[in-house]
Amino acid sequence: MRPALPTKRTLALVLAATAVGTAVVISAPAMATDTPQKSKNRSTRAAQVPDFTADYTGSEALSGLPVLGVPYGSRAKLNDLGGNQFGTAYGNCVKDEIGSTQDQVLCSTVLKFNDGAQIALTSVRPIAHPGAEAQPFDAIVTGGTLKYEGITGSARFTPQGASVYDVSFS
Repeated sequence: MRPALPTKRTLALVLAATAVGTAVVISAPAMATDTPQKSKNRSTRAAQVPDFTADYTGSEALSGLPVLGVPYGSRAKLNDLGGNQFGTAYGNCVKDEIGSTQDQVLCSTVLKFNDGAQIALTSVRPIAHPGAEAQPFDAIVTGGTLKYEGITGSARFTPQGASVYDVSFS
């Protein structure tokens, strides 16, 4: 004896249930994403970054003198206001403009703190020629890890001498 074939009504119910199940599966990821308000709240959980000094002395030319269009690396000691090193900045830059007293470079920098937390920055900044006065610049905060997860805003680099900057976040 052959099994009975489903009736049209049974087929319609099965198709309807399948369609509903598919819609739920497809929309579940959308429902799981944060609303803009939740994302905004998350970014306010990041710890406040203390002011510090970034000392690039001796590391500006890690891979030779910067040449237009050629990437180079830089590294700086991150010192708290008491002079104690509490991290390192690692940067990759490309000189993209040559000026009469300063050049312009595009840099991606990661601040790595001794506790393992990191902050990523992007900046277009001036690099003074020898004998020219260094200029302040701002970097865009693009993210962070651990206690700095969700951080946004900017970092202000104010020169305190050749290759030394005071850094503050806002």
